[in-house]
Amino acid sequence: MGVNLFAGKFYHCFNETSEERFLPEDVNNKTQCLDLIEKGSSEVRWKNTKINFDNVGMGYLSLLQVATFKGWLDIMYAAVDSREVESQPVYEDNLFVYLYFVCFIIFGSFIPFCLFITSLINFNQRKPKISFFSMSVSPLEQLKLVLPQ
Repeated sequence: MGVNLFAGKFYHCFNETSEERFLPEDVNNKTQCLDLIEKGSSEVRWKNTKINFDNVGMGYLSLLQVATFKGWLDIMYAAVDSREVESQPVYEDNLFVYLYFVCFIIFGSFIPFCLFITSLINFNQRKPKISFFSMSVSPLEQLKLVLPQ
């Protein structure tokens, strides 16, 4: 679902010397960014974020990063700022994307984690208790082994 929603939408026009994005008022889409490159600005690039949803593999990697809460805010903010394919991102242009991430965190992280913990507890409760003495040793023999002679 993330690939369908966000494929190709995390690109932005980037100035590599100042290491800043161009504002959407200055560069609105890929065509305007490429025009800057043609005019001789060698430091300008139409660049994609490292973690994106352009294909299924990168989508899984992005969702894994969201599920583990490692760098997930950058992914969420890039998704919320995304507009259309080949358009420069605008700050919080797509606020409904927050629902996608909240639902994924609830159904993709918390519930599976709780199910895993529950199954671990059930497994430990059902496991037979292993005793120091085996079942074949009689109580008298057990006493002889424990008590000093």
